[in-house]
Amino acid sequence: MVLEQDLQRLGLALKEAAVYLALLQLGQAPVQTIARKAGVVRPTTYVVLDSLIRKGIVQKGLVGKKTIFIASPPEELHALIRQEEQRIEDKRHDLQQLLPDLRALYAISEERPSIRLFEGKEGLKNLQREFIEVSREEAVGMSSDDAMEELFPQRSDEFDREIRSIRAKAGIRSRHIYTTSRGPIHTKEDDVKAMRDSRFIPPEKLPINCSFSVHGPLLSIVTFRKKIIGVLMEHQDIADSFKAIFEAAWESAEKYNRPAS
Repeated sequence: MVLEQDLQRLGLALKEAAVYLALLQLGQAPVQTIARKAGVVRPTTYVVLDSLIRKGIVQKGLVGKKTIFIASPPEELHALIRQEEQRIEDKRHDLQQLLPDLRALYAISEERPSIRLFEGKEGLKNLQREFIEVSREEAVGMSSDDAMEELFPQRSDEFDREIRSIRAKAGIRSRHIYTTSRGPIHTKEDDVKAMRDSRFIPPEKLPINCSFSVHGPLLSIVTFRKKIIGVLMEHQDIADSFKAIFEAAWESAEKYNRPAS
């Protein structure tokens, strides 16, 4: 019924609209008559009538010893709008009370770095994809080839194909510092293929067992010992700080850089 839909738009539930319209037509009636007219079961009609009384559009009365219900004039439906306006005003007041605490939480979140954890070779691929998508600028980083050797043999086709190629295919160049007990083993041909410039630092000067890379606001830290665990952190200040560490190490590494034969 169209009138039921109109009343629902004013804020009545479906059964409230049906009971109210039935009572408007009856004028006043006991609950069983209203239930029959509205097509609502009697126990539910009691509940609905109580709700309509609270909303101010139905009244309860007595005729002799019999309880009857009386529909208020349709003009009283303005009460529904007034009640809704009051609810909105109450919510507005509640929001104003909450805003200082919410602003404090928001300020904390702006300073808190976004951190994600990745595990296994498949997780490392996903980390690398997310890492290179953030920017077109070069990536920088350092790693221990000896630590990586436990899971990816040196110059492994799998690592080149499944991990490093993700960056190379995206056209992202890199500068890379590596350490290994085997000395400066990366050739110019290796660097051209990997779209990078690399420098070697002896392991006694750079005793690390993991790798880190910086790309824009992202910092990637990965350990390869026994199990691949990667962390991707997004925070500009943290990324900039690690990049500064890299730049200092890059400058220092120049004296150790010897091309492999």
